[in-house]
Amino acid sequence: MRELNQPIIHIWHTQFEAHKKKYKHFHRWLSTEEKNRADKLTSIHREKFIISRGILRDLLAYYSKKSPQELKLSYSSFGKPLLTQTNAEHTIEFNLSHSKNSLAYAFTLNTPVGIDIEYIRQGINLDKIAYRFFSAEEYNRLQLLQGNQKLKVFFNIWVRTEALIKAKNYTLGTHPLSQYKRSLYTPLHLLRNQKKTNSHYALFNFPFYSNFSAAIAVKGRRKRIHVNAYTHPLSI
Repeated sequence: MRELNQPIIHIWHTQFEAHKKKYKHFHRWLSTEEKNRADKLTSIHREKFIISRGILRDLLAYYSKKSPQELKLSYSSFGKPLLTQTNAEHTIEFNLSHSKNSLAYAFTLNTPVGIDIEYIRQGINLDKIAYRFFSAEEYNRLQLLQGNQKLKVFFNIWVRTEALIKAKNYTLGTHPLSQYKRSLYTPLHLLRNQKKTNSHYALFNFPFYSNFSAAIAVKGRRKRIHVNAYTHPLSI
């Protein structure tokens, strides 16, 4: 694997607008199933889907030393893309997230990973969402804050929650979040499933673009992070 090993998480970030000129390349790399899925979307969502999946295929090709078209992707029952890998010594685990005009990808070896980014925006009912999805400690802490500080902390918790769910291959409405003890008092949280003593996740925020919150969840102990800007296709 190209520079990808077990103690490291590789994060790639970019923006949709930077890749519109490579749209045809990305479209060519997609499978028939992906193209059919794209055709059912509205114009703006179709463009974002093709760019995001094209970049994903490009990065997976980079790590697996194959062409983007060769790769076979399947999807979990919750819609998470998975790489079909046969006779592989190591399993490439990955996840992606997009918000507004930005994209982020995470790659690891043999270790489930989830990534989430969110544009920090006004006009949402913070308390209602926090009461439903946050832990009691997270919710109570949020009630002590006001204004922009409350908004920022809310989104930092939210992306951690989403990253954990994605690492475990669930959706927000189906994951038993209460099984995991969560806290926001330290940058790193090692979350242990109270029903499974061998199931724990490292969960932490990382710097991203201005006005964004971002987080990673990875099974086991925290890994080192390498952050890379995706500026152009690697397979052209």
